[in-house]
Amino acid sequence: MLEKRKPIIGLTMGDPNGIGPEIIVRALTKLNSRLDWHPVIFGDAWVIEQVISKLDSTLQLKMCKNLAKLPDGPCIVDLKVHSGRNWQLGQVSAWGGESSFHFLKEAIDAALANQIDAISTAPLSKTALHMAGHHFPGHTEILSRLSNGAPPIMMLTVEGLRAVHISTHVSLLNAIDQIQPKRILEVAQVTNDALIRMGIKNPRLALPGLNPHAGEEGLFGDEEKKLLLPALKLMEDAGINCVGPISPDTVFLRHRKGEFDAVIALYHDQSHIALKLLGFEKGVNATLGLPLIRTSVDHGTAFDRASQFNADSGSMEAAIELALRFVSNSDKQKSAPFLHH
Repeated sequence: MLEKRKPIIGLTMGDPNGIGPEIIVRALTKLNSRLDWHPVIFGDAWVIEQVISKLDSTLQLKMCKNLAKLPDGPCIVDLKVHSGRNWQLGQVSAWGGESSFHFLKEAIDAALANQIDAISTAPLSKTALHMAGHHFPGHTEILSRLSNGAPPIMMLTVEGLRAVHISTHVSLLNAIDQIQPKRILEVAQVTNDALIRMGIKNPRLALPGLNPHAGEEGLFGDEEKKLLLPALKLMEDAGINCVGPISPDTVFLRHRKGEFDAVIALYHDQSHIALKLLGFEKGVNATLGLPLIRTSVDHGTAFDRASQFNADSGSMEAAIELALRFVSNSDKQKSAPFLHH
């Protein structure tokens, strides 16, 4: 940020046919008056106005035509996609995929140009993305491609628990192939910096084993000895406080008891099963390793119930608050903990 001002958080609407517009309206209705910030929606203004009406929300939106001159209160950058336009809640469509991609791209461009300080994303549909010709596995891969191209690092947070991931949306066999000492060190460095950015002065990390009981001294596999112990040595040499390998079936229990500040998960489901069981509606993703701040809800578009207008906005609210926490601790170096070393 070039000058002292309220943080500007860009909210991408996600797929218009999912619950994204609803959870943004609900979150803004709750948070706008009690947070010192500028919320800017990147989305379809007409859809948002329809949702405001259906929810009988008191939220009042203004149009944003210039990010350098924001109006007071919440505003929206109107980015409606005209081709194939058909707002039908619950429908998976190319229009929905193209819309969600367009909203996200514009927000990324604004973040890279320092016009906004962070992005908090509502959910999009991978199927709709592909129907629109955008062949990405999800948000994080789009963010990576359109920013610095670095492999993204996902941090999932739920009720005080945090997990980062060596890999995300790949097959289990592919995930195991990615477990290499240098990759683990890279993830640990970015995680350590991000935790400091969140206000944790001396972060404590945990590295779970890959095999049951962390290999049980080689009885159930030797990956702990061949891959994880060398990674722990690299972290020690780098001044990172990380313990392990810890039996993966107890590592999150120990984390919840306060032994650690974050767990380095070796693959997607090693953490997601535990954390989503604890708080599915309150999970937040932060994408590290990129030259911008991005947080996100940790749930999907919920097409099957989007028309019911009873979505829980808790995850969206938590994503916004986490983005503001990162921005407030930036010390005028917004992207530092998100960049690869």
